[in-house]
Amino acid sequence: MTTVAVVLILVVLVAPAAARGQPPGLEVTVDELVARAVADNPDLEAARADLEAAQGRVRQAALRPNPMVELGGQKALGPDSNLMVGLTVPLDLNGRKEGRVGVAEREADVRRALLAERERRLRAEVRLKAGEVLAARRNLEVADDLLAVNREALALVRRRVSEGAAPPLEENLTAVEVNRLEASRELLGSRLEIATLGLKALAALRPDDALTLRGDLTAPPVVPVREMALPQALSDRPDLRAARAEVAAARARVRKEEAEGRWDASVNVGYQRQDFGYGLQGLTESGARRPIQDVFHYFGGGVSIMLPVRNQNQGNVAAARAETTAAERRQEFMELMARQEVDATFAQHAAARNSQGLYERGVRDVARRNLDVVRQAYRLGRGTLLDVIAEQRRYIEIENGYTDVLKQVYDAAVEIERAVAPTGR
Repeated sequence: MTTVAVVLILVVLVAPAAARGQPPGLEVTVDELVARAVADNPDLEAARADLEAAQGRVRQAALRPNPMVELGGQKALGPDSNLMVGLTVPLDLNGRKEGRVGVAEREADVRRALLAERERRLRAEVRLKAGEVLAARRNLEVADDLLAVNREALALVRRRVSEGAAPPLEENLTAVEVNRLEASRELLGSRLEIATLGLKALAALRPDDALTLRGDLTAPPVVPVREMALPQALSDRPDLRAARAEVAAARARVRKEEAEGRWDASVNVGYQRQDFGYGLQGLTESGARRPIQDVFHYFGGGVSIMLPVRNQNQGNVAAARAETTAAERRQEFMELMARQEVDATFAQHAAARNSQGLYERGVRDVARRNLDVVRQAYRLGRGTLLDVIAEQRRYIEIENGYTDVLKQVYDAAVEIERAVAPTGR
């Protein structure tokens, strides 16, 4: 009884600890995994920090230059002394502040668009990697089904051989086919594991986290209407928005550099206290004698004007205009590439869908029926085991080809989504 009690206590204490030590399980759809990746991906977190830095520079650009206080004094070897206090306030004229703020705001727009572009690419990468996982899992399921059928066939052939109803060669052929399927299954399992590890990395999961992906390749992302795709891509794609923001930022830099080349001014006010005298005696109104020494107070002001006579910031203005031209050309090129990409993805999707239809209407069902017929003929003694093996390998090839076609349709839909960049994604 004491031993049993000790064992039960150990089970109660160790079981929760073992459960805590197991990696957490995660069963999600592709859409849920995409949302998790966008929320937790370290590269996107770095891009969000860059955006915050750009927004901070916008606040800094809106601030006026600080005033300057000047303090000075003089002391002679005698009793004379002089104290000066001055205040200088830069006026920041001729659109200098507006130029700084415009550049900072446009650069923040660029950062914002680049963040959206990284999110767009990450969504597509996660979906494509999820497609690899789903394809590898489907091939593995096909291999498992065939392996189970062939193991049953091997057991049946062994009984027939032991009863003398079949030659030993048939047992050897069946065993070879089972071993071949087991070897193929191992390779397919490793492909599934490798694809899953890549998917975990994109979703910011640890390698030891358990991940189960719900869904299959027959439910690809929704494809938008062809006629609306191109206008939507030109309007919503983040990389095109970033290119337009780069053009706007370059134009804002031109205005800023032009403002820096104009005249500017500073207002200054000052106070001076002067204790001054001579080494002589003077007379007061009453006739008394006193040293000639007194304190004088001065108040003054002025304006300092910077005259752009020699330096009108010509070099920086020319450089900013050249950068504007380069940004405009890059925008035109990116819009041209976007048009080509949208057309290519829709053509790829249409071809993949046609291929899928051919497989579903006239290939898979026929191949399955042919395999069933050959197996039944072998059971009835009207065919050979080699016929069964050959037809089975043909069926595996067709199913793997169908998996490839499903993945092509899935990938094409993902590429359309990436090329069009629908609103809200």
